[in-house]
Amino acid sequence: MFLLQKTKYSPVSLTSSEPPREIDDHESPGFLSEKIRCDCPNSKSQGIKLYLITGLNIVFIISYSLWGIWYYDTYWRLNGALRRASTYSPIHDLFDLEMKPQTLNGTLFTPKDPSIARQLPNPIADAIWDEWELTRYFSVTADQIRAMGKDPSIVSKLEDEDWGLGDDAYATVLDVYHQLHCLNSLRRIAYGEYYNTTGASASHGGGYHHSQKGEMYEVHINHCVDMLMQTIQCSGNMNLITMHWVAEQAYPFPDMGVNKQCINFYKLSEWRKENTLDLEKYVQKMQKKEDHVTELPAPDDYYKYYLPDVVNPNHLNWANPGNDFNL
Repeated sequence: MFLLQKTKYSPVSLTSSEPPREIDDHESPGFLSEKIRCDCPNSKSQGIKLYLITGLNIVFIISYSLWGIWYYDTYWRLNGALRRASTYSPIHDLFDLEMKPQTLNGTLFTPKDPSIARQLPNPIADAIWDEWELTRYFSVTADQIRAMGKDPSIVSKLEDEDWGLGDDAYATVLDVYHQLHCLNSLRRIAYGEYYNTTGASASHGGGYHHSQKGEMYEVHINHCVDMLMQTIQCSGNMNLITMHWVAEQAYPFPDMGVNKQCINFYKLSEWRKENTLDLEKYVQKMQKKEDHVTELPAPDDYYKYYLPDVVNPNHLNWANPGNDFNL
């Protein structure tokens, strides 16, 4: 009889043409008992790569987001360029002011088509100046006032019963037209004989300061000069005036026709006229109701110039030392 022997078989190789062979008990069991070897990176290096990839993704997301914000503000957001050069104004959200480069007319001698600022006094030009000087009022909300850095609790409210604008409406005016008023005041002084305007009287067709005389007139004019100076200094004007050789001039002559970023001022003025509160109604309805308004103290100098015979209540019993309540 044949003796039966225990045999073991090695696995079939899919790539080898050699037939499987028997393995006895004394042979190595082959790859079944060997440790599996892996050329994969260890867990520490994998962790470092993961951190690097995550960090790069975060940097990319932040950079792309910042670029998106810049692109939106520059090319898509209404009045984006103007917003970046200005403090907050609700006007920025209302209509396109069409800011774009414009070359100013800086010629020394009067051009063929002069602006009203270069013209001698005349009724047509004066009508434009008078419109700019007219105080026109606009409604804003409490949140918009806070965004402007002001406290709505001390801003004159437009009562809903009078205006029908709801319980969140407050009175404002556009600052640029106050600056034009100041400029026009100086212009009228320059043509004082035509306007009957001198240092003793500021009469110009019914302005609110038409009766100012003497010291108070000087206070008003000095206020205007100071406002114009501060506005010019605050404008961030870094434009350069180029110098040129000109016939008959021994030294280089300035070309003051500089390039600036300008809004469409005509469009602003038209919007102002179309969206103002009713001025006659304003006069009727906005007279102070003593019983439910929050008042600021009148400046000390108001009592000095307008009410010299009235006791100034700001400093009764030595109150408020050092505070002149100037506004």
